[in-house]
Amino acid sequence: MQKDRSQQNDSKYLFAFALIPEIGSARFEKIEKAFENFEAGWKASPTELTKAGLDKKTVSVIDEKRSRIDVEREYSMFLQSKIEMIHRKQKDFPAQLKQIKTSPFLLFCLGNKSLLAKKQLAIVGTRNPTKYGQITTSKLATEISSAGLVITSGMAQGIDSFAHNAALDAENKTIAVLGGGISRVANNTRAKQMIEKILYQDGLVVSEYQPNFDANKFTFPARNRIISGLSLGVLVVEAGEKSGSLITAHCALEQNREVLAVPGSIFSSQSLGTNWLLGQGAQIVRNSKDILETFNFTSSTQPKRQDPVFDDEIQQKIFDRLSFEPVHIDNLARKCHLDSSSVTAKISILELKGLIKNVGGNMFIRQ
Repeated sequence: MQKDRSQQNDSKYLFAFALIPEIGSARFEKIEKAFENFEAGWKASPTELTKAGLDKKTVSVIDEKRSRIDVEREYSMFLQSKIEMIHRKQKDFPAQLKQIKTSPFLLFCLGNKSLLAKKQLAIVGTRNPTKYGQITTSKLATEISSAGLVITSGMAQGIDSFAHNAALDAENKTIAVLGGGISRVANNTRAKQMIEKILYQDGLVVSEYQPNFDANKFTFPARNRIISGLSLGVLVVEAGEKSGSLITAHCALEQNREVLAVPGSIFSSQSLGTNWLLGQGAQIVRNSKDILETFNFTSSTQPKRQDPVFDDEIQQKIFDRLSFEPVHIDNLARKCHLDSSSVTAKISILELKGLIKNVGGNMFIRQ
């Protein structure tokens, strides 16, 4: 019991240090090494902090900011948030993340923390995907997550969100790594809805920043190293020439992770980044089998699909002329040599069977 109280007290002061943005992984390590515990470090004099290896500017910042932090109050509010804090030496800190040179000292977690120990695939890409990118991401994320890999991404608009949603819609697991504090990010309506959906399906939200930390232009590139560090590899679906997802791919290379990319049209600006990656030696992804084989997941682990059952030849003709490239209903009717009203009636039935999908604007794809 005494040991538990001691650990909780140390966590309290570790959290207090996390409230000071100037203290990152390297400075946490110096404090941990120099003092018996974080409470001792918090109560240390400026001279003692300097002897611990902290530069004078950082010591001055700590001395000024800790005088304004009510440790008991802040930690009590943190405990009420249901967000958990784990540090690098705890057994539930992900082993994959310990391997990287720039491993964070702390992780703040909300949700199913056990997912950190699962095999993960990072899926990232542009915030402004084409219809091709949306469909490809959804299909690959659905099949990969159904095969047993947890889908990890950054919860940004675009490819990230399509990857998370596809895994969730297939009732599989996903991890969102944030570029700001969990509570702060959740103030955004879109982000709050996504977080709620992830938590409802026993997923996980992670950040290296204390819950109320404001994201900035530096924290998103830092977040990308965690996305790749948690994962076996990074799949880039669509990325422009200067896309942030290329930073994630670069992090993956530095961390000795696999980099995979989906080829795109040479005429699409959203495929400039992915096509460049392929030219640099990234593994080409044409289907989920390419990914599963890379990570030694046998084809038997892929979701088994039954052959479609049709009520008549017209339904089969319509289905056969569809692929995963959207086709307008008028073009589909011409391809089938049928009138639009006949095609519309059959399409409704095929949608109910779950064989095809309307992706908007009377454009249809195979499901």
